[in-house]
Amino acid sequence: MVHALAYVVFILPFTAWLGWELNKRYSLKAYWYWVAAAFITGVAGSLIYGQYTDKFGNFLLHMSGGISATFLFVYFTKTLKLKFINWRITLLVLFGFVSTLGVLNELAEYILETLGFGIFSDDSHDTWRDFAANIFGMLVAWVALNILQVFDKK
Repeated sequence: MVHALAYVVFILPFTAWLGWELNKRYSLKAYWYWVAAAFITGVAGSLIYGQYTDKFGNFLLHMSGGISATFLFVYFTKTLKLKFINWRITLLVLFGFVSTLGVLNELAEYILETLGFGIFSDDSHDTWRDFAANIFGMLVAWVALNILQVFDKK
């Protein structure tokens, strides 16, 4: 649940800041349903993790994070009317976006664990499994959204 709320807290100021930096006109409300989809996917991932607290549940939790991050990317690109040269460049930028959010999440887990707020790592491969789950979720969402033709063409 905290992850889902963090998505909203992160994406709105980030989009506003980048819109200002790029000197773009935008409305943070125009594509709100993509933020809602990211939030709902994050909540669903947390609920699934609550049922399956093993490595598989953790994988599904982080996979939902990759899907949510992809929804935030769609929100971000549509809000700022960003166009990419082709689908390969779009996928590369999406990979960077999802990976950045994944790294920030892992850093937050590390800091919280270091401060004694819980144990967030199952074993020495936890971070790598989480990154793989993020990217797998991103790819699942990417394929589904391309089938639905959500991404703008050139």
